[in-house]
Amino acid sequence: MAVTTQEHQVPGGVAARAARDAALRRWRRLIARIVRHTASVIITVIFLVPLFWMLTGSLKSNADIFKFPPSLWPAHPQWSNYPRALTYIPFWRYLGNSTLVSACTVAGTLVACVLAAYAFSIMRWRGREAMFAVSLGLIMLPFPVVMIPLYVIFRHLGWIGSLTPLLVPPFGAQFVTPYFSSALAIFLLRQFFRSLPRSLIEAARLDGAGNWTVLRKIVVPLSRGPLITVVILTFLTSWTAFIGPLIFINSQSDFTLSLGLEQYQSTHFTAYNYLMAASLIFMIPTLILFVVAQRHLIRGVAFSGLKN
Repeated sequence: MAVTTQEHQVPGGVAARAARDAALRRWRRLIARIVRHTASVIITVIFLVPLFWMLTGSLKSNADIFKFPPSLWPAHPQWSNYPRALTYIPFWRYLGNSTLVSACTVAGTLVACVLAAYAFSIMRWRGREAMFAVSLGLIMLPFPVVMIPLYVIFRHLGWIGSLTPLLVPPFGAQFVTPYFSSALAIFLLRQFFRSLPRSLIEAARLDGAGNWTVLRKIVVPLSRGPLITVVILTFLTSWTAFIGPLIFINSQSDFTLSLGLEQYQSTHFTAYNYLMAASLIFMIPTLILFVVAQRHLIRGVAFSGLKN
């Protein structure tokens, strides 16, 4: 009789343990979800606090910015700080210079790096891997290392004091610029090109297509994600670049906006409210670009590592 009772109790005990394990797993998932969301909120607040402080500072007078205790929001927002900030310096001229430099940098990086990545991934030639290793090594080469040699070269070319050193170099695939490294762009594109189906390329070659046709009609249309990634990274770094324009540009009429923001500061006075207003306007293109294209940025970086 005891044996019969034990046989009936064992399945019930197993079911109870399974229920407890399932409840424990649910609690663990809930706690992990709470921890993730809490960490995300904390990180978001850490990043948003400086932006919020810049926004409120742009609506205060210069004296109110340094009041203690500080106010979270000005009692009388001075919206006139924004139009005054745009006339305090030649803002629109500097904005046009920054737009020109960023556009040329993006266009040059796309043209040069797409061609180089195609040569490193699709075409077969002797020494390809060795040349790619050399190109990859440029990623670890910071701009300050080549800053002086570049200045000497540009000075002999007569480019110093103009926008030419910022407009021409991005069109060279292996050229190290003060912006987003061309070597990194080549690496991202090359990794994605290698993941493309070889059957499409071989079928196109059987139909008589050359390298240019394969690149233009097959490779580039299938690589929208990585190309958008290169565009975003190149634009963000060229738009906010400071060291390159500081070294190569002498005339204020050629200043980019990153250099022009320095003119809100002087030896005896700094217009912090105007500086914050202009900085917020300066950030708008990068914020819009990131919000609109962040999905392509994540997918482009992820897909670039599909095949070694």
